[in-house]
Amino acid sequence: MASVTLRQKLGCWLHERWRLELALRSPSEAWLDLRNRHERLTATDSGRARVCKWRDTSPLTVCRFFPRTGARLLRCCLQRWPVTFAAPPGERGQAEPQLSVIIAFRGKARLPQLRCCLASLWGQTGVRLEIIVVEQSWIPVLTPEDLPGVRLLHAPSTSPEMPFNKSWALNVGARQACSQSLVFHDADMVAPSSYGKATLDLFARGFSGALVPRFVFYLDRETSRQVQQTYALACVKSIDDVRANCRGVTLVMTRDAYWEIGGHDESFYGWGGEDDEILERAQTLRFYPGAFVPFVHLWHESQPEKHSGLIERQQFTDRRFAIPVNERIAQLRALKAGAIDGSGYEVGNAR
Repeated sequence: MASVTLRQKLGCWLHERWRLELALRSPSEAWLDLRNRHERLTATDSGRARVCKWRDTSPLTVCRFFPRTGARLLRCCLQRWPVTFAAPPGERGQAEPQLSVIIAFRGKARLPQLRCCLASLWGQTGVRLEIIVVEQSWIPVLTPEDLPGVRLLHAPSTSPEMPFNKSWALNVGARQACSQSLVFHDADMVAPSSYGKATLDLFARGFSGALVPRFVFYLDRETSRQVQQTYALACVKSIDDVRANCRGVTLVMTRDAYWEIGGHDESFYGWGGEDDEILERAQTLRFYPGAFVPFVHLWHESQPEKHSGLIERQQFTDRRFAIPVNERIAQLRALKAGAIDGSGYEVGNAR
């Protein structure tokens, strides 16, 4: 980040820093109300959650200008939403899982981040879960020894040149899930230990889906390396990137609701667009209004193919969003999900 001027720091103190200082000293969850000066929030669910009244993801200015406040804010959030890193379970019990966590993945470059993410998921309390990792690639490279405890599936590409298709992988995982409650989770996100239980509570109240990340704390390269080595967050001393109104971090839906809206749209390749698109369709159902959970993002190198074809992908995304949401739902419900192996399964709605 470019150097911050004294004038900028003074302006931040006037508009944002003092609010953060009060929130950090409050016995209640006042951190839920933190925002940038021109942004507006709405409290929902009797004050438990917040709706961001702006379109795009935004970083907190106070943390960009004063990075140590980002670490202090994380510690404050962890008092209510602690993170527990745990080893995978040993012998599986006979009880069916209450929650199926589905992660799309490719290659081995991000295995350290994935393993740390999985450790936070194995640390969930008050819920029985299964974790499904779907490798979407031409040839599988992951083995059960790489990811002990998970259900490892392969969603084969139609050719070696086929770009990563996250939607395809997630649909494959949803088809194979044992639970009626689904969590579509990013492989680089550390989750608090009561996230799974909070998800089940929302489903028990009759909600069909939810997108609950209130803040996502983006760790830098060195801090992420330390967290991945120690499986602890005590090393976090500063965070200059704390984002609100994030999509794609972790989406929860009931199985019936997921297929009622057509699942993920497999016509999206590469990165970008698919998360916003399914969120728009999901919000046609009884979708939970608001966000209230913090998550931690682990740094990683950007995928080289992520930056190729950006203009074409954006044009395609714009064309998809130009179709009315109910028409998109009808189109996707008429299609089958992607293949789970090479033994004759029909390729789904991939272009």
